[in-house]
Amino acid sequence: MKKSLLIICLICFTISSCSDDPVTGGGNLNNEKLQTMVDSLTNFYYTERNITKGGFLIKINTNSGNYFASGGIVPAPDENSHLRLCSISKTFNAAAVMLLHQQGKVNINDLITGNFPGTSTPYLPASPDYEVPYKNQITLKLLLEHRAGVFDVTNDPIPASVPQPYAGQQYAVYIMGLPGNEYHTFTFDEMVGVAATNDLSYFPPGQQYHYSNTGYHILAKIIERASGQTWSEFVNTNFFQPLSLNNTSSVWRGNDTIIPAPYVESFFYLNGVTTNTTWQNMSSHVSEGNVISTPGDIIKWMNLLITGQAGINMNNVELMKQTIPTGENGPNAFYGLGICYIDGLGYGHTGALPGYLLIDFYDPATGITVFAAFNFWDYANVQSQNNGMIEFAINALNAVR
Repeated sequence: MKKSLLIICLICFTISSCSDDPVTGGGNLNNEKLQTMVDSLTNFYYTERNITKGGFLIKINTNSGNYFASGGIVPAPDENSHLRLCSISKTFNAAAVMLLHQQGKVNINDLITGNFPGTSTPYLPASPDYEVPYKNQITLKLLLEHRAGVFDVTNDPIPASVPQPYAGQQYAVYIMGLPGNEYHTFTFDEMVGVAATNDLSYFPPGQQYHYSNTGYHILAKIIERASGQTWSEFVNTNFFQPLSLNNTSSVWRGNDTIIPAPYVESFFYLNGVTTNTTWQNMSSHVSEGNVISTPGDIIKWMNLLITGQAGINMNNVELMKQTIPTGENGPNAFYGLGICYIDGLGYGHTGALPGYLLIDFYDPATGITVFAAFNFWDYANVQSQNNGMIEFAINALNAVR
């Protein structure tokens, strides 16, 4: 297993620091000016932070024109270059739940201990893997909001007090570090089962916010049971194909580590060591971080989703947009049902994986959609790097306006 993937498995995190990265712009934006802004940002990392590989790209779609620029990424990408979406993948999971809710096949206000509407079939299998703490108090909506208290098996180390060989470690890192297990295919049952078996949780449901990929694994299992399809099949059938997201895919096998060409490589900087993290086993992140797409596809997706053109009607989109304060600083300060709100960007989601930092947002007030991405992590400064990306995008959108 590559060294960087054994160090950290974060998919999404909260930004708490202020950026010290350069943010330039102002005035009317055109492609030439956007390119100058991107070059300035990229040069900062190459000269001040000793970055030698990787860079930045941004795509902006407006009602009057579209813009694209990149810097430092080799080969130079375009809107059809593939990259990992990281936690932007959660918007597909949330949309899948809302589509099933719209169809009457699930009810987001139901407890996960209940049955599918009008049936005697339970939302979850009668398996020890799904006996998570406070199960009888968790609704589908609380899972969507990250307010169910479900322990995040992918992001957080397992408590050292747990009587397991992986105690004190991140579960997926431990498993992939075992001999011959680099390409182990993780399942929803397995990931949720770690929290259930070890009686792990953060708090009783509804009391507060705590980001949880494992909560989205539970939702994915419900999607599969409601539809009779795998999660990957469901999002492909209901979103990728009908919306002509032809460059978007959901990988789920442990050995499915390749990104389709053309692709944007990713790099991880830690303690003076640069690691190429492009090829990764994403099977532990199916439904919350595994989707591969392109700037062209994913900016289209966010526009269609928030404007009620992705199959989810506006009544249910409005439910998704009902963000509430999380008590955190940074991009997840206001979180709804699988989407967050950032003033100046609108509604959408961020994403993070060792080597990628991304944002994808649509602003109903302006009709502007933006997708931006770094294809490297400067780990020692990753919070300010992410915060700087958001500030940069807001500045660019202000110039558009």
